[in-house]
Amino acid sequence: MRKLAFFSALCFFLSAVEYAIPKPVPFFRLGLANLPIMISFLCMTRKESTALIFLKVLLQGIISGTLFSYIFLFSLAGSLASGFVMMAIFHLFYERKLVSWLGISMAGGLANNLAQLGVAFIFLFGENTKFVAPVLLAISFVASIAMGLFANVFVEKSKWLADLKNVSWAEEKNAEKKSAAAEEIKSSSKFQSLILVFSLLMFILLFFSKSIYVVTSIFLLSIVACLAKNKKVKFLPSLAIILSVTFFSILVPHGKILVEIWKLKITDGAILSGLERSIKLCSCVFLSKLIVNRNMKLPSKAGLFMSMLFEYFEKLSEKDTDKKITFSNFVSILDEKLEKAFSC
Repeated sequence: MRKLAFFSALCFFLSAVEYAIPKPVPFFRLGLANLPIMISFLCMTRKESTALIFLKVLLQGIISGTLFSYIFLFSLAGSLASGFVMMAIFHLFYERKLVSWLGISMAGGLANNLAQLGVAFIFLFGENTKFVAPVLLAISFVASIAMGLFANVFVEKSKWLADLKNVSWAEEKNAEKKSAAAEEIKSSSKFQSLILVFSLLMFILLFFSKSIYVVTSIFLLSIVACLAKNKKVKFLPSLAIILSVTFFSILVPHGKILVEIWKLKITDGAILSGLERSIKLCSCVFLSKLIVNRNMKLPSKAGLFMSMLFEYFEKLSEKDTDKKITFSNFVSILDEKLEKAFSC
């Protein structure tokens, strides 16, 4: 359960990062959340990896607020196609050393694109899909190569992954986590349960609201709630996220033109879209901080799983190093972060 919760939180976190990146096509994704899926093949059962694929689709729909929209259909088709194709290639060829992670990633990216283009042809664009296909295939081709190359390096150098593949070590860590969580569940109170219900309600409103006023209100409420619960609140990272996401959103103009600087058209639609995405992302972090509490645990396996997921998401969202990130030390810093988050 612990590994599935951690990998689900990692998919959730990477989906949140990807959500903040402007896209040339509405349903296009870079595929960052495919990395946990690929790595899971090494240290999880096929049943667990299958569950992770479905959880990834669900979490992507939640973080982007598209759970009940046509975009979710694209995500579902693409994620299932890429996930199961990558799983099949891994078990058929990788274990026999006939293919690398680069090949697995490229096959998954191609399967994702073909599935999404098929859905686009049937439900949305029809014959005009041929105009979208070249852009989608070209960008995804480059992204899948980058993901595959990174996976090759990470799998080779990651100490955390090597430990995780050690069954006895992983089971020992999982037993410790479940034991600690069980003790925390016993100490839960009605008041803390009400806080949890409030947080989950805010999550639902946050993800399904398209109003910038509602999203901003939830963002402010989440900050106030965290301060009331004596949670550590850092404003500068949130401000940096809001400014950077909004800036990059402006580069993809749509809506009414407010001002034009050189050839860049600054539009109200792009600004509002960037603000909405970034504020949702920051609200998600603050609400997770509010939920993650020693005494805020739900009974049953499902409750324990959700508690672990949100706790891991908070740990992954924290900035816990002052080291300057470079191309040469990126894998080692990421490895340290994963090790620290998983051992929390």
